[in-house]
Amino acid sequence: MGVPWTNKEVVHLLHRAGFGSTGEEVTACVALGREETVRRLIAGEALIDQTPSLTPFDQLTADGKKALDPLQLADQQMYWLYRMVYSSAPLIEKMTLFWHGHFATANYKVNDVMLMAQQNTLFRKQALGNFKELVLAIGKDPAMMIWLDVNRNKKGKPNENYAREAMELFTLGIGHYTETDVKEAARAFTGWTYDKKENKVDYNPKQHDNDTKTLLEETGRLNSDDVIEIIFHQKTLPIFLAAKLLKYFATDNPSESWIQKVAEHISNKATVGEVLQELFLSDEFYDEKLRLSLIKTPADYVAGILKCCKLTVSKGHAQAMRRMGQELYSPPDVAGWRGGASWLNTNTLLSRYQFAESIAKQLNGKVLSTAEYTPEQQERPEEWVKLWSQRMGITDLSDKTLQGLSAYADDTIIHTKQKNAGLRGLLQLVLISPEAQMK
Repeated sequence: MGVPWTNKEVVHLLHRAGFGSTGEEVTACVALGREETVRRLIAGEALIDQTPSLTPFDQLTADGKKALDPLQLADQQMYWLYRMVYSSAPLIEKMTLFWHGHFATANYKVNDVMLMAQQNTLFRKQALGNFKELVLAIGKDPAMMIWLDVNRNKKGKPNENYAREAMELFTLGIGHYTETDVKEAARAFTGWTYDKKENKVDYNPKQHDNDTKTLLEETGRLNSDDVIEIIFHQKTLPIFLAAKLLKYFATDNPSESWIQKVAEHISNKATVGEVLQELFLSDEFYDEKLRLSLIKTPADYVAGILKCCKLTVSKGHAQAMRRMGQELYSPPDVAGWRGGASWLNTNTLLSRYQFAESIAKQLNGKVLSTAEYTPEQQERPEEWVKLWSQRMGITDLSDKTLQGLSAYADDTIIHTKQKNAGLRGLLQLVLISPEAQMK
């Protein structure tokens, strides 16, 4: 491994494999080395020893007042954001969000917050596990069954929704199956139902189409497990998943050779965790061209700022994510969030600016004037900018941004007695800088 292991590489990894980094984490990971840092991320072990445990859902309060209600969507959203910010296993939370977008399911149709939370627990439990096991489990997940109308898929009158998405969005991608394959898979999936009153997933053999079917050129009296088995024999599946993982963690435009390399790992490794371990240990992942090349999702942006500033998570923070275009438990449709440039438009940028302003006001001048936020060379405006940028997990400010923010700091902090407004303003400008939108 020829790539050095410095603060920049650590920040790059922690922003991709988690939701930002604190200065303490960066220092600890540099000392741990690349292999041990990656090992801990994959194992779900704390990067810093004696990291506090998460407060259980039923013990956390909303905005410091009212106990959280598991039946309220806003409370579940807040708790998941809290996990993103303060979990000692950030990669597991990052993959939980990945699977939420991959197997996109939304409460606006499911209309049952507890079922959405149950699915979220499934994603977290299987976050870095065996992909086939997760695909098998999601097919019998109550929220997914409601979302894709599995109860309407009956012998003699199949519903194709789940069969189509199982191939198009979950495993193979468009162009690697036919409409006939969809129809045949739908027939094979018949017989499974979810009884909402009993909260029970059940199989009724009388409602299963047991006639011969042909799926992806394989013929037999196929059932739901057979469908998944056949799908996982397709050479395009590891390529499909490899591309999605690389676009999520590395680059919007992975090369065909890199996709093929990761696909080989998917074919040969038992778990997604092992695949990601290979990715995070590879020199390609730390290529300078990849740094600050992905636009932060609202989850990245909000959770990262809260983490860096060590702030208490509130319902308002989860609502801010929604205004930025990412509402937890409510992806826009079966394809999930589009990501990339779609995260930034006039409305969502304004929401990011407003969030940055609220954070600056929340910290206020008293906090921002403490030793923690004060550079050793207080008379040099660029030192204020560099320190605060590093505290917010930004290691690569452009010369243009550094000069612009330094000029602001010079005017409002260095050469004025009333510094509070300047301190708040500088933090807001750091948080809305172009570099702060990227990871």
